[in-house]
Amino acid sequence: MPDFTTSEAAEILVTLRTSLMRIFIVIAAVWGVSFLFIADRLINKIRVDLLPEGAHIIYITPLEGMILKLKISLIFGFVAVLPYLLRLAYRTLQDRTEIMNGVDFRKGSAIKYAITSALLFSAGVIYGYFILQYFLQYLYSMAADQGVLAYYTISEFINFIVLMLAIFGVIFQMPLIMTFLVGYNLVKYKTLTFYRRHLYVVFFVLGSAITPPDVFTQLIVAFPMIVFFEISILVIRVIHRKKIDAQKYLD
Repeated sequence: MPDFTTSEAAEILVTLRTSLMRIFIVIAAVWGVSFLFIADRLINKIRVDLLPEGAHIIYITPLEGMILKLKISLIFGFVAVLPYLLRLAYRTLQDRTEIMNGVDFRKGSAIKYAITSALLFSAGVIYGYFILQYFLQYLYSMAADQGVLAYYTISEFINFIVLMLAIFGVIFQMPLIMTFLVGYNLVKYKTLTFYRRHLYVVFFVLGSAITPPDVFTQLIVAFPMIVFFEISILVIRVIHRKKIDAQKYLD
């Protein structure tokens, strides 16, 4: 095993410092633009579209609105720098480990995956936005029937909406992620089908872990996971039929 020299360590630190500076600059720039021009419009759009009729938005602390704007803007910053982070992680894994040895990610393939990922994420957000309109109104109707007045704090309401939209966006990525894993032999198709029932349980556990503690919210997260898992299995079966049949023959 070759010795780890001082010059190699210095080279890694310089590369890491440069990468961190780029990440910080992008996040800070997008954060500032989002804070000034996007956050308020987005918060108002969500409030107008998704706040149930009859419910009210309130502030609990003087800084609640400011902190919420900072959080929303920071999310935009991290989303903007995410492609660079993925590229950096890919290069690091390829250079320092053997995990990505069989993955030849060319520029054309990367662009196709990026476009597909963006479209799927957008579709998930649109689906979630549509579902939440009816889901929140349903929850409000249940509370109103019990004689309860609905007063939501601005931070809790917006944070819940953003979290749910992000979850749906990630769920819609499942066919792309699973196709990538099977296509580059990182995961075998038979492994996914063998552990299907186990994964169903994992989906429900995730649904309960990342959502508020009520059954309905957990279901609207876990059920799309199961549906998209089955869609992913079907897509993989169609795209990688020859590879799957060859693996069966070898086994």
